[in-house]
Amino acid sequence: MRVEELRKITDRKYRVLLEDGSSFVLYAGELRRFHIEEGGLIAEEALKEIMDGILLKRAKLRCMNLLKSMDRTVSQLTAVLKRDGYPDRIIQGALEYMAACHYTDDRRYAENYIRLRAGKRSLKQIRYDLLGKGIEAGLASELLEQLPSSAGDDPLLSQELYGEQGRDPAEESPDISAIRLLMRKRHFDPGEADFDQSRRFIQYLMRKGFSLTDIRKALGRDNIE
Repeated sequence: MRVEELRKITDRKYRVLLEDGSSFVLYAGELRRFHIEEGGLIAEEALKEIMDGILLKRAKLRCMNLLKSMDRTVSQLTAVLKRDGYPDRIIQGALEYMAACHYTDDRRYAENYIRLRAGKRSLKQIRYDLLGKGIEAGLASELLEQLPSSAGDDPLLSQELYGEQGRDPAEESPDISAIRLLMRKRHFDPGEADFDQSRRFIQYLMRKGFSLTDIRKALGRDNIE
């Protein structure tokens, strides 16, 4: 395979562009090791060693290091590997390995994300956030639709959303319950608050994605505009 160009990224890293349009990133020492030069040829054996022996292993380690600090979606890992210059087949191989080892699971990620934010943001905002992180729309909708029943099965989350006495999730929407939870946490009493306090709290709720209709219902103020 002919090397069309060596593009310097840093003093230590170079992007190798091949005649078929593909590319990958190697360190300067690796270029010398494989005798890679602009206009030169890379033997098939050497290219295979670079792909399977260096880049695939490096991509796997990159994913594992990213997952050490926090859980990530497949889409997020893909974006990082693309940004780092890994070829598509290396990215696919690394992600398949992560999935086989159960290091990645978009359903698990979405469930945890929803659980941590239920009662703090509107379901609309949570769904928007999940889509932005690469969660499929169908999966996001499925899990959010299950939220009321899931909360009822979880004593801690149920208490957070519906109070110590509990509340039938069918009685009101999860967003209204979430607003009531935020009212308790922020010690906001709509009956005692003055105009400016109410305005600031309503603006706070709207920034979190809650609809004005649900805010009206939760605060018992149908005349909010």
